[in-house]
Amino acid sequence: MNIRKAEKQEAGVISELLYSMLGQIARDHTASSADDEALRVLQTYVESDCSRYSYKNITVAELNEEIAGVMICYEGEQIEAFDQPMVSYVREKTGNSKWLPDRETEAGDFYLDSIVVGESYQGKGIGSMLLQSAFQEAESRKLPLTLNVEFDNEGARALYEKMDFYVTGTRYISGKPFYYMKRNA
Repeated sequence: MNIRKAEKQEAGVISELLYSMLGQIARDHTASSADDEALRVLQTYVESDCSRYSYKNITVAELNEEIAGVMICYEGEQIEAFDQPMVSYVREKTGNSKWLPDRETEAGDFYLDSIVVGESYQGKGIGSMLLQSAFQEAESRKLPLTLNVEFDNEGARALYEKMDFYVTGTRYISGKPFYYMKRNA
């Protein structure tokens, strides 16, 4: 198992994994109702240098020379700059000059935006290894690690609480309620 930073040329595989987990959020962030179009636009975000979904913010778990898992992390104060290309794209496509993505994190936090393990690789400790990488990065930056967990995913909430995360509030993302959870550095 190799945990490493993503490379730009891996955007296709990474986008597919992310899309499998993000679903409606990805469709909102790409202004696309069709899966193929949303996936194509998501891939351009992954390929870009300045995006919350940029390969530069992605850590991958590689097993047998295949990407088995993906994690996106970045500092909360960077979110507005990271989201600017997406905001411009969605506003132009929809004609809604006021569109903004839901606020998922805050300045002063190291935010774990997304973590996903491919279906055939689940149950092998890959998610835990990616999380350990996030813990180390947050500690090196001396920032708390934060994430959002859907209200109806009590199993994930319980798992994160065992890892010293605690609920600090509620966020609404794509119309769904999420627990905003924090783990101190």
